[in-house]
Amino acid sequence: MKEIVDSDTGEIFYLRHAHDCSLVHVRSPAEKRVIRYERKAAAVAVLGKRHRVAACHTHPRKDAGSVEVWAKLGAALPGHFQGLQTCALPWLCAVCAPKIAERRSGEIEAAMTVCKAQGGQVLMPTFTVPHGRKDPLAETLDLIKKALRSMGMSRQYKQMQDRLGVAGRIIATEITHGEANGWHPHFHELWFFERAGVDLAQLELELYRMWRKACLKFGLGEPSRKHGVVVQDGSRAAHYVAKMGDKEWTLADEIAKASSKSGRKGSRSAWQLLDCIVDPLATPAHQKRAEGLFREYAEATKGRRQLVWSPGLKKRYAIADLNDEELCAQVEEDSVLVAQIPLDAWRAIRLQKMQAHILNAVQYGAEAVNALVDYCVKITVIRDEKEVPA
Repeated sequence: MKEIVDSDTGEIFYLRHAHDCSLVHVRSPAEKRVIRYERKAAAVAVLGKRHRVAACHTHPRKDAGSVEVWAKLGAALPGHFQGLQTCALPWLCAVCAPKIAERRSGEIEAAMTVCKAQGGQVLMPTFTVPHGRKDPLAETLDLIKKALRSMGMSRQYKQMQDRLGVAGRIIATEITHGEANGWHPHFHELWFFERAGVDLAQLELELYRMWRKACLKFGLGEPSRKHGVVVQDGSRAAHYVAKMGDKEWTLADEIAKASSKSGRKGSRSAWQLLDCIVDPLATPAHQKRAEGLFREYAEATKGRRQLVWSPGLKKRYAIADLNDEELCAQVEEDSVLVAQIPLDAWRAIRLQKMQAHILNAVQYGAEAVNALVDYCVKITVIRDEKEVPA
């Protein structure tokens, strides 16, 4: 990591060497938080102010007398709000999605640990299908769902699971888009085995044959032998290049945070589509294209679960069965109250779009938070006075 200070402004930038030895700007946690709120605002601009995402982390809950700012002890980025509405939409909300994904990752890590402690094994098969530039996302997702269900109900599939001692599966959906080949939905699965020693190559071959048959049955085309089904062992998780802060990207992250990743090799995630919408350097044509794609993505993912555990698997490994709404509502452990913001002051913060900056100020203490709140109120009062006719 290399630190560069702008002599003109005093700003500090962090750079790292990419694989081609070029220098890449590394965003700080505070910058990433601001970007998450910008992405949420872009999603609201596309989906409309009546959409659930619009009220998320914007409007106080009906039972809230104030908006509270809390700091999680020992965290690199300590601030979070209490008393606000949350949408708990992992597909669409850039503020809720990371929280849900992080907690889902913890659940998966716990299940993997118990499985391995009991002498079991965890493997990750990934399923993909051929896709074209004009393939509608919703239609492709429906066909893939039917193909997976058909494969799962086949006698051959059930016999294989019984023979290998499969205790259960977790299925995660990841969707990216590339201009050359269109939407690319694919599915990561974690298979939990009652005993170790499963032959990866043999499992991959068996799954490919069944997956190929299911894809052809539903008109998805013939998946390639190289990419149609790929089975990886948990020990290869360290080879993933994506990182979350200083925490190495694990197999649990790959499953729980699949939709949070950036696209690769010319493809874009839903979050990168939102980035294009607010990018001042993007042309109007590119922004309009990104808006259309994100709208299609929102419609196609409506009502779909991003992460699915097979029945009984959470109970087997003593994992609490919480939905996304319950995860979002959880109070952070080891936290202290920093400030209580009156509802009229919260309106000022919202109008000035300073939510992320209020949270980033937590690292400097209550005085900094309250000073920023006062500043927002002052600016809003001045604005309101100007708007009142003489």
